Order: sequence, then C-alpha cells, then structure tokens
Amino acid sequence: MGSEGVDSWWRPELKSNQYDVFGDAYNDVMYKALVQAWHATPYLNWVKRLSESGWIHLRLLADFMFIGATPQRWGDLDPKRGSDQELPTGDDIERRTAERKRRVAKTKVCVLDYHSEEVKKELFTSAEKLKTSLGSDIPDEVEFRLYVVEDLSRDVIEALGQKFKIEPDFFRAHIVDFAWYNVRDRWRNPPLLDIVSRHQNWMQLRYVTARYFDIDEKGVSSFTKASEEAASFNILRRVDDDLSNKSYWDKEGAIVGLTRSRATFWLQPEKDKHSRVGILLLDPTVTKGVPLWRGHRTLWSTPKHGQEVPSRPPDIDNSFENFIFWAQQTGLYPNCTVDHPSKTIVPLQVLMHFVCSEWLTMSDYIKTRLNQLDWEIVKPKFFGLGKKGVDNMLEKLHMWRRLVPLYREMVSETIRHIDQFSDRIQKNPTTLCGSSDEGQHQSLNHYKLDLSHVKSQLEEYQNRIDQITSVVTAVISIDNSRRSLQDNRNIGRLTWLATFFIPLSLIAGILSMQSDVGEISSHTFTVYFATSIPLIVVIAVAALTLSLSRSLAQNLASVKRLLWSPWIRQKSD
Repeated sequence: MGSEGVDSWWRPELKSNQYDVFGDAYNDVMYKALVQAWHATPYLNWVKRLSESGWIHLRLLADFMFIGATPQRWGDLDPKRGSDQELPTGDDIERRTAERKRRVAKTKVCVLDYHSEEVKKELFTSAEKLKTSLGSDIPDEVEFRLYVVEDLSRDVIEALGQKFKIEPDFFRAHIVDFAWYNVRDRWRNPPLLDIVSRHQNWMQLRYVTARYFDIDEKGVSSFTKASEEAASFNILRRVDDDLSNKSYWDKEGAIVGLTRSRATFWLQPEKDKHSRVGILLLDPTVTKGVPLWRGHRTLWSTPKHGQEVPSRPPDIDNSFENFIFWAQQTGLYPNCTVDHPSKTIVPLQVLMHFVCSEWLTMSDYIKTRLNQLDWEIVKPKFFGLGKKGVDNMLEKLHMWRRLVPLYREMVSETIRHIDQFSDRIQKNPTTLCGSSDEGQHQSLNHYKLDLSHVKSQLEEYQNRIDQITSVVTAVISIDNSRRSLQDNRNIGRLTWLATFFIPLSLIAGILSMQSDVGEISSHTFTVYFATSIPLIVVIAVAALTLSLSRSLAQNLASVKRLLWSPWIRQKSD
C-alpha cells in the first residue's frame, strides 16, 4: 500500500494492518488462504483466472470484487476479524456482514439514450433491475447509449463487464488513485507502453477537486466528517488537508480539502451495430463542504442584452448529478466545427469541460496560496508573524513542493490519454455515429490547449515554490543570526560586568585573610580602594586596547586590499 495511497503515517490503524491481512507482493500464503473462502461469479472467475495466469496486476480487481471494496477496507469488513486482532462479538459480525453486503450490491447507474432530437434518462439503484435492462436490445432510434456509474461495486462490474465483454483493465484503473507504491505493495499497476495503450478502448482523465469545509456553531470543522464519508466509498478516494489554511485571510478552523479524482470512459469497439454504447465511471462526491469558490461557470454561453435568458440551472453539488444534467443539454458548443456531430461527442465534451474547469480552479488556488506567502514574507509585522509563523511557511511550501509535481504528472497523463483516444477515433470512423471523424478528433483536441496551459502554469509554480523556499530559508537564517547577535551582546555585557568585579573580588579576598574581621580599620578600606580602582582602570584600558587593535588591524587590511586591487588587476591584464 503506497504511502500516498493510504498515508499510514497519519492513520496508525492502517499501518498496523498494512501487510498483516494479505501479506506483501512476495508472500502469497495468507492471500491464498483467504481467497479459497470467497464466493466467485462468472466475470469475477474470469478476472481471477487472468490474475493467476500472468496478468498479476488484475489481482487488485479480483480482490475488490471479492471484498466489495478496496483491499485496505478488509480489516473492517472481515466478520472473523475483531478490533485490534481480538475475537469479534456478535454485534461486530452482524455489522460487518451487513456493511459488506451493502458495498457489494451498491448501485447507482444512470442510462442516457441519445436520440436524434432528445435525450432520455433512466436511473437504476438496484443491480437486479440493471441486469434486466441489459437483457433487452437497444432500440434502433437510439444513436448512442451511455451508462454513467457513480462509485463501483461487484454487482455493477459483473453486470456491465459480462454484458459488453469489457477488458478488466478499464475497471481496475478506476479503483485506486495511488501516487506511488511501496516495494512490498502487491497492487502496483505496471505501466503500459505507448504502442500498446493506443489500442485501448477506454481513456482516463485525472483531476483534483477542491472543497471548502467551514466550521459549525460548535466550532467543529466538517472536514473530519467528510473524511469519514469518503471512507464509506468502495473505491479508494480521500480528502486531504493541504496545510495552507492558516493564512491571515482564512477563517479560523476552516479547511480547504483536496481530492484526487478520476473519470474513466469506455467506448464499445464493435462496428456492426447502429447504436454505440459507452460507459463512464465517475467518483462519488462527499456531501459535506461546498466547492471552492462555489464551483465553476455554467456551460451555457452568456446571453447578450435582449436575448432570452435560460432558466437557472439547478444548484447541484454532486459530480454525478451535475454531469447527468448537462449531458442532456443540446447546443452547448455552437463553435464546434463538426457539421453532423456524433451523439458520442456530446457527453465527452461535457466531461472534458468539467475536468478542465477543475484544473483551472486548482491552478488559481495554488496561485492564491503562493501570493499569500509572498505577502507574508514582505510584511511579516503586518500579519503578526513571529518565529512560529515563519516556520509555518516552510510547512506550507513543502506540501506544495510535493503536490505540484504530482499534479503536473496527472495533467500530462490526461493529455496523453486524450491524444491516444483521439487518434483511435480518427483511425476508426465507424466507432462513432458520425461521418466527420476528423471533426470528432478535433473536438477533443480543443481541450488540450487548456490542459497544456495548466501544465505550463504548474511548471511556473514549481519554479516559484523553489524561489520562495530559498527566500523563506534566508529569512529564517537572518532571524537566527539576529538572535545570535543579541545573545553575543548579552554575553559581552556580562563579560564587562565580570571584568569590573574580578579585581574587587581579588583584593577583597586578599584583605580578608585574617581571623578577626572586626579588627579591620579604616586604613584597610583606604588601601582596598586605592589598590582596586587603579587595577580596574588598568584592566579596562587593556581590554579596550586589545579590542581596538583588532578592529584597527581589520580596517587596515580592508584599506590595503582596496588600494592594491586596481594595481593587481592591471598587472594581471
């Protein structure tokens, strides 16, 4: 399990179970003992057979279908495993069994049928009803049918995979979003060569969503509840705190959470049917919080003065519902160069619009945080930043120094998938229900400009982060030097104080060498001061002379270098 996948360093309960449940990539003893008791279905049997026949990367998909969720959740779903490796109680067994059944049967699929003039939809929340619908043929008047799936479950994968003979890589790529893998992780996904991936019937778009989590009346942030809600998803997604919520302008206690998301689209490769089928996998959305800056623009063009204003679109704070609404709209892209656009391109354009909008929002958010750091460096007194505030700057910068290169990689991967899928559309005109395959190809490539712009901005931000990090480090060094200088001054004052009292103590010690103190006369005090004061003056003059002589020697050396440097430069020329 990659540290980026589960972050076991801040979730100790997962760290303890990380390799105790399934073993690691080099030990199959525990894994084989577990899978023998798991129930299998036709599509799952096929995936399992492939995973045991050389396609080892499909083991994650087989585990996902066996368990009903990502393997990392098995410690909470196994009825035979109690908390902290204790024997489970009756309530634990019942709760875990019910939770696993819920995850296995979880279904939220919307079917969009694109006719020549309208779009019809049907929502399925039961796997049995979905299977019944898949058993009937698609009417001839339907030009394109799209299955939009929120989250994934074993029953949904079984129904769609078995019906349309979908390659398992499509489902496997959507389950997790690891940034990297540990050397013991058994679910690493080996990368495909470009020459191989260009023949895939699916593409994947990666993006980041940002949500604003405010505090309630009790002062508790909704971020914690959102993290718990994300843990209830079958696929592995999580809401991360970017650690940049301590700016002067931020509300105390509020958090901006970032979630790495994926949208995976599959297109039926068969060429002998009039209707085409597509499947789109979308991430579920947490109900807590609101989109950063209240979301993106509406997809309708801004009407001119005097034009009819369309009815206000519903305020949908859910990526699944939002996509369903806009995918049913027509005439969203009047500047499209396709004379007779395929119905397939309509939902793809909506999807690309959402993904690019999320990336542009994320780019603006990174710019905001970096500008805030710049202002805090320029005017630290205005923001009331002490040493603790300056150290907090480094914490923010190190987080963005880690995230920005990862985001660049995600954008590059998305652009590569668009290129490959566009080339496949262009070379296979019968894949889409339209005659202008070149136009379809260009319709997708239009969005590469926005993604390339985001990528260039991320590269600029990465350079800027390095520069700000150097400045903050220099500020901290200067602050430490000032503190050291102040400490040296205090030590100097103590030294001078000791210098004056040393002779006094010396003389007092000499004069006190007698048995009867009462016998000390006034003459003794006269001798004491007459001896001590001249000695103090002599020591002070000696100390000043040594200090001035050292400074004078340094000044003379500087003057000598200044006078001799032109002559030396002339001789060297």
